[in-house]
Amino acid sequence: MTVQSTRALRWRAAIMVVGAVIVLLWVFASGRGGYLIQIDYSWGGEFLDSAAVVINGDTVGVLHQYSPGQRVTGFQVEPGEHVVSVEREGCEGRPDTVSLGPRGTRFVLLMADVDDAYRCRVLLR
Repeated sequence: MTVQSTRALRWRAAIMVVGAVIVLLWVFASGRGGYLIQIDYSWGGEFLDSAAVVINGDTVGVLHQYSPGQRVTGFQVEPGEHVVSVEREGCEGRPDTVSLGPRGTRFVLLMADVDDAYRCRVLLR
């Protein structure tokens, strides 16, 4: 083997290793093993900023802007059935049930809205 052919083999091997690392990072970063409940509260606007999110009776976090004008917050959950509600002081939260599983959905997007016709209620659609 000549020096040039050895160098070419090394470059090919290096490119293959870098490609494999990139693919593994992509699979890891894509969150294939996780389940996600996202709540879009654009309809509720600033009124729902910092509202508490309750999943299965436990407060798991608050709603906050993802970026300017993007009012979406996500929460990692285990597979199974989950009861989700958004609660804000002075408003009643109406819960919604979602089901996530390995043979079904890995991601659910709920839209939060405020119904203040009769009394303040936070609805999930």
